[in-house]
Parts: sequence; structure tokens; C-alpha cells
Amino acid sequence: MLFLAVFCGFLAEYQLEHYIEKQRAKDFAISLHRDLVADTAVFTSNIERLKICTKKIDTLVGILSNTKEAQNKVSSIYHLSAYAFIAPASSPTESTLQQLLNSGSLRYFKDNLLVDSIKIYNNSIQLFKIFSASTVSFNLEFRKNQLQIIEIKPVIEFLEESKLVSDNTIKNVSDSAFFTNRQLLTSEPLRLKDYANWCALKKFYFTNSIAQYKRLHFQATDVLRLLTGQYHYK
Repeated sequence: MLFLAVFCGFLAEYQLEHYIEKQRAKDFAISLHRDLVADTAVFTSNIERLKICTKKIDTLVGILSNTKEAQNKVSSIYHLSAYAFIAPASSPTESTLQQLLNSGSLRYFKDNLLVDSIKIYNNSIQLFKIFSASTVSFNLEFRKNQLQIIEIKPVIEFLEESKLVSDNTIKNVSDSAFFTNRQLLTSEPLRLKDYANWCALKKFYFTNSIAQYKRLHFQATDVLRLLTGQYHYK
């Protein structure tokens, strides 16, 4: 009888521990699912915004490369320079993810594919953070160069009005209210060519940023798919 009582107590304790772990897994899954849904929306927004910017920068480089055209299209240079000024730096939400990894709570998930997918996503986030950190000094130098060519105040006002630097839907704003009758701070061909080169480099960074966000979106979507399959989210 004593043995039976001890054995039953052991079973009850095991069942309770199993229930607690299952509940913790469910709680983490809900939190992680919420983070990933929000992040994938931001990734999509950033990708579309950066695609627009790369096209605008292409046009800007073309204008700057022709001194005569640049002198006749000053308002266009200002308008297009606004798209080169921005530096999207939205980082993925890591609170739930890092809690899972650092506390050892990832063991609550019994699906090995899900666990592996979460780890792969985390690795991509760390690579993204390294990439983002590497662009900080470049963006500072780019803006210093830009300040030698154009006045920055109307550019900032245009960005704020158009919502180009936020996660909201980009608004179609006429550039005439911001860039009409503006002048370049210098029309020296070599300085304009230098600015064109900086803009070409900015496009390169934007193209790489798009690739980074696409990778994050793909892997976040994979985690969401596995979470949905296991916990039946709608």
C-alpha cells in the first residue's frame, strides 16, 4: 500500500509537471506568435519602402551625373534626396525569443522542426543586427556629404509629412510645397559627382537591407507556420 501511495504520488507530480510545461509552452507560443505577426508586417512595409527608395535613388544618380541636367532639376534633386536620406532601422522584437533561449524554456516545445526554425530565425536576427550596426557610420558620413549639396530642413519636413520614415502607409505628398525655388549649395561638377557616388553606395546598402528583411520575413513566416500547425492559430 505504501509503495502504491508513493507511486500514485509520483504519477500525480509527473502529470502536474507535464501540465505546467504544456501550459508554459502554450503561453510562450502565444507571445511569440504575436511578436512574429507584428514583425512580418513591419518587414513587408520596410521592403516596399526600400524598393521605392532604390528606384528614386537610381533617378537621382542619373540627374547628378549630368551637370547641366542637375542645374535644371534642382527641385527633383531635393525631392529624390529625401528618399536617400532615410535609414530604416526597424529591428525584430526579441523579448519573447530571447526569454525562450536564455531561460532554457525552448525545451517546452516538443516539435524539433519548430525548435530548429526558432534557432535559425534567431541566428538571422543576430546577423541583421551586425549588418545594421555596420551601416550607422556610413549613414552619418552620407548625411554629412548630403548637407554640402542641399538644405536639409525642407527634406525633413517632406519626410514627416509623407510618413516615409514611419511604419504607417506612405502618403502621396506634392513636393512643390517643400522644394520649389530651392537652390543647391554647390553646383561644382566634382561635388555633384561625389554626391552621386555616395547615393549609389546608399542604394547598395538599401539593396542589402531588402535582402536582410526578406530573409527575416521568410524565416519568421516559417516559425509562424509551425506554430500555427501545432497550436492551431487562425
